[in-house]
Amino acid sequence: MTQSRTNDPEYWIEPTFKITDSDIEDLYQFLIDTEEPQQLETLVRAIISSRLNVEKMELQKRLEGRTVYQPVLDYAEGDQIIFPSLQFAHGQVSEIREAQNPQFGSFKAIKVEFEGGKEREFAAGLDIEHPLNNGDGLSAVSSEEPDLDKLFAYYGDHVSNTLRSRLDENEEFVRLADQWFIKSLFSEVSVGHLHLTEAVLDMNEGGPLTTPEILKDLDMDSGVKPSVQEFSLNYHLQQDERFVEVAPPGKVAWFLHRLTPEDVQNIPERLNLEPISFDRALFGSQLVQIEREIDDEWSEIESADMKQTVKFSITYPHLSSGTLPLASRIRPLFPLGVSQTQLVTLIDDMTGQEFSVWVVGKHRYITGLADWFERNSIPVGGYINLTPTDQPGRVIIGCDRRRKERKEYVRVASVVDNGVRFELRKQNIGCDYDELMIVDTEQTAALDTIYRKTSQRPLNELLAGIFPDLTSEGTQNSVHAKTLYSAINMLRRVPSGAIFAELVRQPAFISVGDQYWQFDPNRMQ
Repeated sequence: MTQSRTNDPEYWIEPTFKITDSDIEDLYQFLIDTEEPQQLETLVRAIISSRLNVEKMELQKRLEGRTVYQPVLDYAEGDQIIFPSLQFAHGQVSEIREAQNPQFGSFKAIKVEFEGGKEREFAAGLDIEHPLNNGDGLSAVSSEEPDLDKLFAYYGDHVSNTLRSRLDENEEFVRLADQWFIKSLFSEVSVGHLHLTEAVLDMNEGGPLTTPEILKDLDMDSGVKPSVQEFSLNYHLQQDERFVEVAPPGKVAWFLHRLTPEDVQNIPERLNLEPISFDRALFGSQLVQIEREIDDEWSEIESADMKQTVKFSITYPHLSSGTLPLASRIRPLFPLGVSQTQLVTLIDDMTGQEFSVWVVGKHRYITGLADWFERNSIPVGGYINLTPTDQPGRVIIGCDRRRKERKEYVRVASVVDNGVRFELRKQNIGCDYDELMIVDTEQTAALDTIYRKTSQRPLNELLAGIFPDLTSEGTQNSVHAKTLYSAINMLRRVPSGAIFAELVRQPAFISVGDQYWQFDPNRMQ
């Protein structure tokens, strides 16, 4: 069987498959003909369809003026013959002679000269049962005709990746979300339209408004399709720093950047982080596991592939800032599109109350939770649950609430003599918490003042300073790595990996098992 090139898997997969200039020209014409932005899937189908048509036309061209070889036919010198079983090679009959075969009797042998001067002999006038004598002679040697839907199902992803990369390099093609269009077909968007859009959003408290909602108040060309108007306006708004696109992937909504909350425009003070380089190869398996359990948003941990309920302990920097970390396990619940800023809805799992929060993807936090933290008496180290819904941009939030708050002994940070001291004290706790992470305080303002003084101090000095207050006689005057992480982050924003690396590197910190550590000031370097 002679397989169609387009039915060969290698045809559609790199490095064999390439997007050609001819493909780009075809897509350009396709968009001109449709006069509408198109999904990448549609463009991929157009590419595959075009390739199938080209292959079909090439076959028709090869067959034009030629006879498909069949043993039953008679031929004359000079006849042009095509041989599908030889990859559609074609040649000219140069000689005919009589032939004899004990099995088939008399027939003719024809000599065919191919390009390059090569000659071969074939049977002619041989009326026998043979696959090549059936029909037009093509069915016996050609595989099934390529099917567009099957080819897309098998190779669509490969073609999509290659096409997306090629279109990204072409300035005439514009992508917004997963739709593509060409600049030459844009609807005109003037400076006046952009000023009017700002006014419309301003009158609506900054937004969010969808593009069709904005277009109702703009005097756009009525002769242009609404989809082109939307695409054109979206493109120009995206280029203008006054506007920010805030919808979850698959949707589009706009907000005035100057009317977004302060914590969206600027990183909350407590979340500012100065990177500390360290070698993760120093970690043992237990520290790696604890790093994963803590799941600091700046730990280099690969994000989960699927959306699922996430339970985690809140740290002081986020609790005091009214934010959630956009950590590796949380990120799949808030997928980012082109925009790194999103306005999403959280739903209280007990009351059903909905409230809006802002995802700031670039800096890995979600802001707008201060009131919810206060209503639920969330402590540092308190457990918070996030559960996905089937609607993009809507996530259920809860905590392990208690029916009634009760006083428990927990570590409490206090400001004493321009420093921070930790002691066990009874506090009202409204939800369950990680006993190794809880570090409460009643002196937030004073602690912030200390933070501004200590946030640049060397990490080993900060660890040495808090060790004595955090040690517990029940654990051989040692401190767990999680507790050190939670306490240090009241004084300086540091990811867990940097703290653990310092524990391993500095001789003054001594591991006593199960990731509890002791401190010997005499070994301090």
